[in-house]
Amino acid sequence: MLQKKSNSITGSAIITVAMRWIDRVIGIASTFLLARILVPDDFGIVAMASVVVTFADIIFGLGINVALIQCKNPTQAYYNTAWTLRILQTACVAILLMILAPFAADYYKDPRVTLVIQVMALSLLMNAFENVGIINFQKELRFVDDARFVLFKRLTTFFITLGMTLILQNYWGMIIGAFAGRVISSLRSYSVHPMRPWFALSEWREIFSVSQWVLVKNISQFLDRKMHVFMVGGLASTAVTGGYTLASEIADVPANDLLAPINRVLFPAFARAKDNMGELVKLLIRAQAVQVMVTFPACIGFVLTARELVPVALGDKWTFIVPFVQILALSNIIQSINSSANYVPTVIGKMRLLAVTSWIQLAVFGIGVSVLHTGLDPERVAQVRMAAIVLTFGVSYYILMRNVPGLTVPLLLRGTGRPVLGCAAMVFALLGLQAELALQPWLMLLLKVIVGAVIYCAVVLILWRLAGRPEGAESYFLDKLGLQRPATARAAVK
Repeated sequence: MLQKKSNSITGSAIITVAMRWIDRVIGIASTFLLARILVPDDFGIVAMASVVVTFADIIFGLGINVALIQCKNPTQAYYNTAWTLRILQTACVAILLMILAPFAADYYKDPRVTLVIQVMALSLLMNAFENVGIINFQKELRFVDDARFVLFKRLTTFFITLGMTLILQNYWGMIIGAFAGRVISSLRSYSVHPMRPWFALSEWREIFSVSQWVLVKNISQFLDRKMHVFMVGGLASTAVTGGYTLASEIADVPANDLLAPINRVLFPAFARAKDNMGELVKLLIRAQAVQVMVTFPACIGFVLTARELVPVALGDKWTFIVPFVQILALSNIIQSINSSANYVPTVIGKMRLLAVTSWIQLAVFGIGVSVLHTGLDPERVAQVRMAAIVLTFGVSYYILMRNVPGLTVPLLLRGTGRPVLGCAAMVFALLGLQAELALQPWLMLLLKVIVGAVIYCAVVLILWRLAGRPEGAESYFLDKLGLQRPATARAAVK
């Protein structure tokens, strides 16, 4: 039975990752195209406003999705209350942002931010009316339907944003595109799911009992992810802030584009296994091994190819962001290890553990910034953030192991050794390549990607064979590629 569930989850993950990759390829193409059309100053305006708007939204966030997924048999009244609470929450956010927008513009020393924040606030309100029934796509493991809806939203926003940016030739194309995309996707949500929610508040106590720790966790995790961007906005010019934000988006590609689709599948899978701790631990170990196998080389690859990737993909006007990309990509190596583990405290009802670890990391970052405040610049801010992530990495896993019976350090390390050695070999090869050859950026980028991928895969597979071909991420990928017989078939032959 557990094997069938695992196969179902694996199949869903493959479909979801494929659909989400299409979605993210569109997103990456959109970013690169907009970077070619616009200048860093335009990205800076949008980045400054986005940090303020998103933070305000999170402060009032009630964790509606988490509450619905965790509730085993929610009634229609439960859905109605969740939908109503989300609208009320977003209305409060919109009003607050309308009032505070001028103060944010004063902090950034750019009056253009005021109107952008106000329009973004209205965009949030439009999105709040989205059909709450689509949460059932995740809850019921209907990942294809979920991925299709996400893809529709991406395509709609992409075409409108690109068209408006080509017409207007400034940051308003991005703002209008996002606004129109949210309105259209909200309307679309009622055609893809039959639920028709109505205003109600009868179940608000039960939802809030689940969501209060979601709120604390979301605030701390948002500050952890975006406080460095907010600080750069106060330290540097609008153009540098735009460049720093774009660098952060590029460096986040492994987490957003490789891990997010898998995690979208894992959360409901973890939720279903929460009463079987042994199965939950097995799911976590396997998920972490697969994620590390993919994201380690991806993050290291971003560090080693940034000097070629940025001018080739974005243009020479963006070359100043190369150090930002490298530092932030290194930070994401640690973040990728924590990715799947962060879902476990949520499903076992101990979300406060996530909040605690996030606040600890944020406190370490704050201490670092305070100590170095006299010499702060955007690059130093990124370095302090990376140091905070490294210093608090062990804390999160220590707390996790204290609360998950059967989870041990050897189990957690099982899937990391070979990827680490593969990445080390890749680093030596690419540094040697860079020292020996002087090629055009596009040709060097292509050569680095090919050589890096070949070296990494070869080293990992050799080490795996020398270890006796144990079950793990390597066997998982080979099974899915049809390059080895599934474990059940191998066992039968034996």
